[in-house]
Parts: sequence; C-alpha cells; structure tokens
Amino acid sequence: MNKPMQEWTVDATWGKIAMVSWGNPAKPPMLLVHGFMDSAATFILLLEQLPDTHYYVAFDMPGHGKSDPFPPGLIVSQVNIVEVIRLIVKHMDWKNFIYMSHSMGFVIGIFYNHLFPGKITKMVHIDPAAPISVYFYVHNTVRRWYEHLYDIYYSSYDRWNEGSTRRLTLDEAVNLIVRSRSISENQAEVVLSRCLVPAGDGKFKLSWETRMKKIAAAAISEETFYTVMTQHAPPMLIVQASENIVVGPGREFAANILEKCRLMLPNFQSVTVTGGHDVHITHPESIAPHIEKFLKPDRDCRFLRCKL
Repeated sequence: MNKPMQEWTVDATWGKIAMVSWGNPAKPPMLLVHGFMDSAATFILLLEQLPDTHYYVAFDMPGHGKSDPFPPGLIVSQVNIVEVIRLIVKHMDWKNFIYMSHSMGFVIGIFYNHLFPGKITKMVHIDPAAPISVYFYVHNTVRRWYEHLYDIYYSSYDRWNEGSTRRLTLDEAVNLIVRSRSISENQAEVVLSRCLVPAGDGKFKLSWETRMKKIAAAAISEETFYTVMTQHAPPMLIVQASENIVVGPGREFAANILEKCRLMLPNFQSVTVTGGHDVHITHPESIAPHIEKFLKPDRDCRFLRCKL
C-alpha cells in the first residue's frame, strides 16, 4: 500500500479507541467503519485499490482489534458505537466527512447521521442487507428476538463476560477465519493483522471480545428504522454482494427497505457486484471503481435517481 499509515489512540471514559489512518490528512477525510466481529483491517485490501484522493481513517470498535472493551455488564447495543464515532469526530475536529461501512457499520452510520445531521456528506455502504434484516425480528418477532439475545446472555452472564480462553497457533487462527468467512489464507492474514494477541508458546489469543457476539439491535419499529435511514440522508451508495447471505423473512424485509429508499430518495444509488458478504476483501477491484466514481467531487448526487 502506497498510502502512508499511522496508528494512535483516542481516549474514552472506558479506555482507548485504537485508530489507524492511510494517506494525507490534508485531504478530505473518510471514516471507515467495520462490521460484526471484525476490525479496521477489513478495509486494507480495498484501500489498495482506491486513489489517494482522501484521508482514510478507521478504528477498531470496543472489544475488537486493538481497542479496549466496554466495561463488563449490560449487553452492548449498536447505538453505543455511535458514541464512539462522536468521540472520534470530536477528536479529529472534523466539520464534515465521508462515511464508508461494511455490514453492521451501516446501521451505526445511519443512527449517527440521524443524530448529527449534516456532518456526513456522502455514505458508502458495503453489503448492508444482513444487519438490516435483523430489524425484521426486532419488530415482528419480539419474543424470539428477546430470548435469542437477552435470555441467552443473562442466563450465561459469566460465560459472555469472562471471555474466551482459547489459544491458537497462527495456522489455526488463519484456518479458522478461512472457514468462517470463505476467504483465502492471505486474505485471512490481513483480517487477523489487528486481532492477534501473543499468548506464549507460539500461540495467540483472538482479541475479539466474546460479549460482542451478542451486540444488540435497537428496539425500534420498521417505520422508525426507515425514518432513521432516510431523514437528512446524504448522497448514498449501496454496494450489494450478489451472493446474499440473508435467509428467511429478514431477506425480503431488507430488500424492501432498500427498494423503498431507491424509489424515494433522489440521492440513493445501488450497485450489485459479484461475490459474497466479504466481497470488499475477496474482490476489492470490483468495488473500487464504483466507489471512486461516486466520490468524485464534480458528481452531484442530489439530483440522481438511478440504480446502476
């Protein structure tokens, strides 16, 4: 990667937020927000394909990568990560910035934009269908959602808060990620680059906090979710993977939400690329041209109503 990289931390009341950037800080800023049980490293291969036109800044969510976890106790909500972004934007002293996300980072971004309208000038979301689909269950099967999340968490509270004692060799860790995310060994090594903690005897602990596997969706209705997504919406590019991982009624729910946005928002664009949920890792070269085109400063998306 030709872009200069720098690492630092931002102070929060619960600990340190691990930051990493690529590029020239004098250029327009872009915040990169990873998804469920991931880290800032998820964007490395994509950034190798993007031009040096922006200052790319990413962070590890609490309990992920190199960031400290939230204090033990209550279930963490996706909305809690909005506070993390608020602290980062304040630390960076950004008046405006572009927001790019993968998966769950989409939900966090639309909540931030709803609470702080006007800060985000453009949004790029990579394969957001899965986190959108969760909101079908929040609204339509409340008991099932509650039991799956809260009953399981609080009935095994110590298990979720004590963390994993599993120790892995590098090869074991790589093979685990290859199997779970359907990526190559080289790609898995990139994903793991911010998540391996030496544990002695040539073995490692994965830094992902067990409790974050139960991160909660906000308890809101479909109507509220749609309002959050569309009110004050900046120009938005949705990059969907052709291999949809969503199953069940949540799949149609997510498709309907995105279709409503396409029809109603003049600044909404969508493109489908060949690949799976981690297409930004497996085929970054197929995504980068769409993002580059969308981000060009002479492209006024306010008057576009199209589906690529």
